[in-house]
Amino acid sequence: MAQNMADDIRSHEAEGKEIVARARAEAARTVAAARTVAEQSVKEARQKSHRYFRDQVKSAEAEAEAEAVTAVETGRKETEEFYNGNKSKTAEAADWLLKEVMSTYGDS
Repeated sequence: MAQNMADDIRSHEAEGKEIVARARAEAARTVAAARTVAEQSVKEARQKSHRYFRDQVKSAEAEAEAEAVTAVETGRKETEEFYNGNKSKTAEAADWLLKEVMSTYGDS
């Protein structure tokens, strides 16, 4: 009977070791799968953030371009208005300058 009990204990120990070995193997597979999922999630998050910031930069560039076009056009109109508004003054100043130069240096 003692022999049967010892054999029974040994067989239960062997079964326990086998169960522990299978549990460790399953845990290792689970950890590896979790690492793979985590790495994939990090990769996807990086790609999404890169895409998001790239889109934000493109949007900001487009907005800045539109504002620059508007600013240039506004400046062009203001310059043209200034030029047209002061065109007569320019002719007067040129005539005065010509008369001054001619009176100072003469016709030579």
